[in-house]
Amino acid sequence: MVQRGRDIHDPAQVRLRVPAVPTQVATARHAVVAAAAAHGIAGSPRDDIALAVSEACANVVMHAYRHEATPGPLAVDAYRDDGEFFVVVCDEGIGMAPRTDSPGLGLGLGLIARLAKRLEIGSQDPAGATVTMVFRAP
Repeated sequence: MVQRGRDIHDPAQVRLRVPAVPTQVATARHAVVAAAAAHGIAGSPRDDIALAVSEACANVVMHAYRHEATPGPLAVDAYRDDGEFFVVVCDEGIGMAPRTDSPGLGLGLGLIARLAKRLEIGSQDPAGATVTMVFRAP
């Protein structure tokens, strides 16, 4: 995912591409929290962002590539625009689908929806999912 018109070398923005493995969830969370802090987001709002990013990235790790021998990419972008802080998490996996054998509790997206000002879930072409989380950025 490329953010047109945004300087990807700005330390207050994130453009991360890593393998969708459990250790990279913390990598993504730390990068996004650092960007939020650089934008002056602190305290509870920053904690909400951290939790939402962890949930979204964990969903990719747990679900997106479950039929693959090796995990595919986890992409995370974060930036501020017009008084809002955006976090976009993408994968190239199987997309959003119900999973009756889920090892999780199934509460992640609901939690993200409560933490974010706005949540958008979409499909990638030809495969995968995109989760866009928007937070207030005072």
